[in-house]
Amino acid sequence: MFLMCKLYLGLWFFKKLIKCVLKTLFSFFLFTLFTAAGSTAKLDSLLTVLDKTIADESEYNVIKSEKIYLLNQLFENKNLPIEKRYQAYRDLSKEYDSYNFDSARVYVVKSAQIAVKLNNINWIHESQIQLALIHARSGMFSDAFSILNAIDKSKMSSDNLVLYYKTYVETYIYQMEYLEGFDITSWLKERNSYQDSLLAVAPPYGYDYVVYYGLKYIEERKFEQSEAILLNYLGKLEKNTREYSVLTSILAYHYELKGKPDLQKEYLAISAISDERAAVKENNSLRVLAIKLFDEGQVDRANRYIKKSLEDANFYHARLRNLQIAKVLPIIDKAFQTDREIHERKLTRLLLLVSLLSLVLMVAIYLVFKQMKKVSKAQKKIVEINTQLNELNTSLQEANEKQKRSNASLAEANLVKEQYIGSFLEISTEYIDKFDSFKTLVNRKIMAGQKNDLLRMTADSVDSVRDLKKLYESFDKAFLNIYPNFVEELNDLLREDERYPVIPQTLNQELRIFALIRLGITDSNKMATFLHYSLRTIYNYRSKVKSKAISQDDSFEERVKHLCSVLPE
Repeated sequence: MFLMCKLYLGLWFFKKLIKCVLKTLFSFFLFTLFTAAGSTAKLDSLLTVLDKTIADESEYNVIKSEKIYLLNQLFENKNLPIEKRYQAYRDLSKEYDSYNFDSARVYVVKSAQIAVKLNNINWIHESQIQLALIHARSGMFSDAFSILNAIDKSKMSSDNLVLYYKTYVETYIYQMEYLEGFDITSWLKERNSYQDSLLAVAPPYGYDYVVYYGLKYIEERKFEQSEAILLNYLGKLEKNTREYSVLTSILAYHYELKGKPDLQKEYLAISAISDERAAVKENNSLRVLAIKLFDEGQVDRANRYIKKSLEDANFYHARLRNLQIAKVLPIIDKAFQTDREIHERKLTRLLLLVSLLSLVLMVAIYLVFKQMKKVSKAQKKIVEINTQLNELNTSLQEANEKQKRSNASLAEANLVKEQYIGSFLEISTEYIDKFDSFKTLVNRKIMAGQKNDLLRMTADSVDSVRDLKKLYESFDKAFLNIYPNFVEELNDLLREDERYPVIPQTLNQELRIFALIRLGITDSNKMATFLHYSLRTIYNYRSKVKSKAISQDDSFEERVKHLCSVLPE
């Protein structure tokens, strides 16, 4: 007894040791986890949405490609009028406008050729202005200015005049971005001049009016006016469009100058999400957002965003965006590599510590195992005794189960005998009475000399059919009184679409055959004699029901014999 207590005490001690080691490991992992989390800025919901949107980029590119494909399908019609062809080329150039520079230029040149061929001055101006805008976005400013300067604005329609001034303004904006760090006073003056001209001809409170008045108010530090006009119009724009991206990026610029960096990042993220979902490759918000996040220490996300911006710029062939990204990419990438090296060093130290703790744990497990082995030897005799007792108990339980099954079988057999003896006596009595009545009738007919009536009576099969039907009804009633759930349990053996309807106190021909099988009558000859069926009918019905079974093996009828094995209370 003393030895057992000593062994259990040793086991308890080593369990405590393992628990202590595991607790230390867990605490260390938690500390490392929270330290890593603290070194990275918390993610807000918009950045999470942006990450998911970038991950799903291929889906949005497919949508863009489908739009372009549908426009290209128009040219399959060889009889497409030249005016419709111009419109298709123009629409294609606009689809490619912020998606791919080379394709946009190809289609705007084709639209311009048709406009010249038709001598449609409005379409000529529209194509020239669109071509200038595409050149400006790609960083080809001298080409853009050459095209714009060559246009005679005196012959221009009002819509084209708005587009003309807007393109001048955007060309100056792109050039000022390109010349960042240099003196751009003269360029700013020119841009403001064209911006004022644009605001003078733009439809009041339309998209261009709102955008450029918003910019004007921001640069004049009239933040209340800029915020009001921009936010009021934002709700009117469709999300995930180029226009929505531009307006939200201007709001980000507004909040930057207003000194609200959190709102600036929020609108940069919204603009970047819109750009990605609209498949806008000539974008700027993602690059600016990457720089802001880098300044806050979110190196990993900033690195992913700036590389995505570079990928988009390369796809579009945007020289301006490539230059802007090239200024910050090496800085962000270097910081990312440094951060990763620091993380790897921490991970190496962590692995060393884990290895050491694992070694301690293995030693502790070995000692515990050794102690448990001693306890196991001490318990061996008790286990052997318990095994013997369990064997005895099992034998007793098996004997009891056999006795219960025997009793149940006897009880069931007695019940069957009682039910069928009662039914037999009832049917026999009925037929004796019926036979006596028939004898009396026959005697009376013979004495009266009515032999022809007797011949008709005996030749008529109606009574035999009626008697057979009565026999079936008596059998069905007696059988279902003994086994009320027989049909339901037989249905459980059949496929769901092949099951029989449950009709109270009634069996059909197929069920009647299997009722006999349940009673132990499996000989087809006996079944045929009892049920007044032909032997082939018995075989056919047995085969038909077997084919409906869920399990197509040879044990179906054996399982039928054990249906309703529990007697009803």
